[in-house]
Amino acid sequence: MSAQRAGSRFILTLAACALLAACATPPTKPTPKPATVIARPAPPPPTLTPLAPVIAENEPWASLVASFAMDDCSDSPLIRAREAMFTRSPARFEQLLQQSLPLMMYVHKELQAAGIPGEFAMLPMLESSYNPHEPSRRGDPAGMWQLMPRTAHMHGIVVDRHYDGRLDPVASTRVAVKMLAAFGERFGDWRLADMAYNAGPYAVLGALRGDPDLGDSGIPDIPINNTTRNHLAKLMALACILREPERFRVELPKPSANDELATVLVPAGTRLAAAANMAETTESALRALNPGYLGASIPASSPRTLLLPAGAAQSLAAALTVNASEAIAQVSTRERNAGPGGNLPLPAEPAPPQASPDSLAPATTAHAKRHRVRKGETLWSIAQRYHVSVDDLKRWNDLHGSVVHPGELLHIRG
Repeated sequence: MSAQRAGSRFILTLAACALLAACATPPTKPTPKPATVIARPAPPPPTLTPLAPVIAENEPWASLVASFAMDDCSDSPLIRAREAMFTRSPARFEQLLQQSLPLMMYVHKELQAAGIPGEFAMLPMLESSYNPHEPSRRGDPAGMWQLMPRTAHMHGIVVDRHYDGRLDPVASTRVAVKMLAAFGERFGDWRLADMAYNAGPYAVLGALRGDPDLGDSGIPDIPINNTTRNHLAKLMALACILREPERFRVELPKPSANDELATVLVPAGTRLAAAANMAETTESALRALNPGYLGASIPASSPRTLLLPAGAAQSLAAALTVNASEAIAQVSTRERNAGPGGNLPLPAEPAPPQASPDSLAPATTAHAKRHRVRKGETLWSIAQRYHVSVDDLKRWNDLHGSVVHPGELLHIRG
């Protein structure tokens, strides 16, 4: 009897041990998720809703990172090498971010509106360290986007002795965004869009001849020069640092109230010194943000748009609204024929305009006009010619995109 009980207990003990062993068996490891590879189907067209919500003033970096699309931070030795290069001195990298933050946030806003990934907000950092004063020498590129003279001319940017649109953060950003949107739509891969910006679209088309496999790494495996390959690696490395700053011992700077920028449309002939006086700022501070205006006043052939800290923009808009011509005539100050040079600290961050530029634009005529599009013209250049906005041109002509063709007839309303 006791032997039977002992046997029964032994069997029960074995069963219990088996059950516990089954419960302790580690779960089957899931299959590792393959690395994300950017597909080649066409990206969202530039007219779609922005990738991320409007930038929150206290969280610009979170908004920027949320709009990133090229998630390849660890699978490329070339990208990792560039990460190490940029963060060799974290303090110096933080200082560069701090001085670039205002224009970087302005560029991010423009990219969002065009449906372009946030990584491209780091492109001017790569091109010029976000220095809009970067001059051209003997036909070299100029400005924070490093636009070539021929590229500027093709996109309707004015370059003369009074105004250089390549040095104008507002005008040059519009052209750069338009180019990136076109490259993204043409190649269906934002990595190739960056390569096209650096080497030109025909170089990328040549490298894609035969429809090669782009490979699984962050850098497409196509026959293109090392300079362009490194350009993309640097862009992606900068994005990776912003995505994981702690890993690189980098502290992202926080914006201040003075970092918000806005644009104001001013009358032709406005003296920069007078505009600075009405904006309650200094002429040097105004020129630092608007280096495209080379003389003492705003030429009629330029876009006539000034970029200023939001508070200063509001003051200038109010003064212009009350009586712009009288205010300009009464202000007397020294004229400066040249803007600041070198690496002046870049001011504040850009955000949506606080003053409506369209409300300040003088009416061109009381009657509607018609304009026949000529070769080389863009919606932007036509809008500037008639002192209207691109959005108005689109609305008046029922246009859903930003492309116009030679011979097309546009209605211009007064």
